[in-house]
Amino acid sequence: EIRQIIQKRQDFEYNLQRRATVKDDFVRSIDYEKSLEKLRVLRKKQRHIQGKSTDYSIVRRTHKLYERMLRKFKGDLSLWNDWIQFCAVTKSSRQMSSVLMRVMQLFPNSAAVWTYAASWELEHNNNATTARSLLQTGIRMCKDNPSLWVEYFRMELLYAARLGARRKILGVEESIDDAT
Repeated sequence: EIRQIIQKRQDFEYNLQRRATVKDDFVRSIDYEKSLEKLRVLRKKQRHIQGKSTDYSIVRRTHKLYERMLRKFKGDLSLWNDWIQFCAVTKSSRQMSSVLMRVMQLFPNSAAVWTYAASWELEHNNNATTARSLLQTGIRMCKDNPSLWVEYFRMELLYAARLGARRKILGVEESIDDAT
């Protein structure tokens, strides 16, 4: 089985080293690596192996393939979205940050990119300040898009609700009658 995996990877690498590289070669190679990772996780579950996994080589190789592919095909937003989804699935938060930064630089007029970056920052990093800053920058870059304003308002309401819940848990909440 290991020989088959090595042979398959070698065949993919030969295809990727051609002069005229095709996007489909990269996509097939990435799909193969994703299926290998799924198989590894499935076998780990079947064999009841407990503990934290330290085998990130397949995930790391997949990230490298995405990097190589997007160096050649920068303008394809769907490929960037695939990489972002892969980062989310594999919980690669550092890689996600760098990918989002690169996407925002390449596609500054895409409201969906700014919205996703801000929501990821708020939900996963619990950093409302950075999320607010990202949405404000997105509003400046995409002046004609009202959906960013809606997302900004939603984010501020969510943040206010979180602060209210935190104050309630800490017992700091003062009533309106006491304040006046």
